[in-house]
Amino acid sequence: MVHELLSGTYDLHIHTAPDVIPRKCTDEETVRRLEAAGMRGCAIKCHYFETAARAALLQERFPQMKIVGGLVLNRSVGGINPEAVERFGQMGGRMLWFPTMDARSFQQYKKKMSQVPSHFLTASGADGKLSAETVRVLETAARYQLTLGTGHLNADEGLALLREGKRLGIERMMVTHVEHPALNYSIEQQREAAAMGAMIEHSFNNVFFRRSTIEEIARQIRAVGCGHVILTSDLGQTDAPYSDEGMLQFAEALLKQGITEQELAVMMKQNPEKLITLP
Repeated sequence: MVHELLSGTYDLHIHTAPDVIPRKCTDEETVRRLEAAGMRGCAIKCHYFETAARAALLQERFPQMKIVGGLVLNRSVGGINPEAVERFGQMGGRMLWFPTMDARSFQQYKKKMSQVPSHFLTASGADGKLSAETVRVLETAARYQLTLGTGHLNADEGLALLREGKRLGIERMMVTHVEHPALNYSIEQQREAAAMGAMIEHSFNNVFFRRSTIEEIARQIRAVGCGHVILTSDLGQTDAPYSDEGMLQFAEALLKQGITEQELAVMMKQNPEKLITLP
């Protein structure tokens, strides 16, 4: 059933089956639900494998929707691997995220340890500067006009990526769910990212699983401005709502915080569309 708040909206962060862990529904079931809710499109995300091929098949099945695939630079694809990004770009992939579950800083947060095994990933070398592989990945992303996501790197590394991405001419960038406590971008850091042209992502997942509050997310949106923000579900967990349900709950909760329907339209329609639309 089409809901007015969801009509024409996008969700650029959905986890679907098949995956390495159980997911709430398959690619096709997800897109059918989004279409029935009146949504316009989505990005399918997997932490461990590319989804460009799956998105292309879905796009053929659902030509009225806009469906894009992603690549996350975790260890299963060789980490920060320029060759994987090259092939992903050639396949028509759209969303590129730096490491998420395998990011060293994220593992330090999860394990409550200052040191974790060296195989976990960082975008920087021992000198604190972005590694040569990271720069090559960003150069490749610029060449294929990919949308750059910071993943689960810490805020300092995420901002370093955005600075280099901007220097190299990457036009579409976003900061991954800034409210997650492992990332926890300050308002000043969010504003710096926005000033470089990056979108600030807020995900309902972190409200649903009580890592953040709707009040805090509304405060951050007001501080940065809805013109620099996108809303996503980051859902697909078996114990969470469906993605379309999560997006509706997110929108309704923000309305109660004083965010207007016009502001929701900017964050759920206009801004995400800019991130996945080539000139």
